[in-house]
Amino acid sequence: MQTNRAYQYARCSAVLAADPEVPGHEATYDQALSNGLAAIVAQQWPGQELSSEGHVKSARQLLKVITKQADAQPDGTYLIAWPDRHENPEKICVNTEVLCDGINETQAARHGRGSGNLQRHHIDALLALDGHPALGRMTEVHSDGQWIKAEVEDRYEQERAETYLAFIGDDEAAARAERAPGLTEPYHPKHNPDREGTELEECRVCGYTSFRLGFPADFPDTGIGACLVCSYARSSDVSYYLTLNAEIAYTLPTD
Repeated sequence: MQTNRAYQYARCSAVLAADPEVPGHEATYDQALSNGLAAIVAQQWPGQELSSEGHVKSARQLLKVITKQADAQPDGTYLIAWPDRHENPEKICVNTEVLCDGINETQAARHGRGSGNLQRHHIDALLALDGHPALGRMTEVHSDGQWIKAEVEDRYEQERAETYLAFIGDDEAAARAERAPGLTEPYHPKHNPDREGTELEECRVCGYTSFRLGFPADFPDTGIGACLVCSYARSSDVSYYLTLNAEIAYTLPTD
């Protein structure tokens, strides 16, 4: 669990560092911050990342844990320290005020209360969390600039498809979804053996079971293809990295 949180934090943070205005940056920021804080709190103060019902606390609640447990600094940040392998104290300063403001800005856009105004200092405060040993995956993720480029391009492709979906309207989208199963080529062991396993999948943009794969994929929601309703298309680069991430997640320890 901790390893997965670290990678979720790093991947989302890397996308924001590459393009702060990437489509869906509000949700990306929330995902990065929630996973990063959960990993830090779980390692520093085990159990305090969970609510009384056993659920992982929200990012705002996790920041409250830090303000209660960590050492307040004159500049308004909170210092979290831990011993390294040589028993020397290491530390990071968490800017809880800026991170809380980042939550406010992203939540406004996500819940229809405004356009949001996520700024560079919000992202910088998020990136600073990577200095904690519960995280520390940013260098690894940044080393693969092609993955970041593919991820950013895919988010812009999703935005384009969302715009197109709004243009055609709900009735046309529903009609296309109804026709979609009839537009797929049925599998035949002799004439089209490569079609096996390429049945329609759920589209991550429109939500209809209308995403047609070009050929079978090893993991769900990773294959090359396009949606027969909203036209969202997944490139070979995006497919490669989604598959790679799925393989990593499959083999990660459940710590």
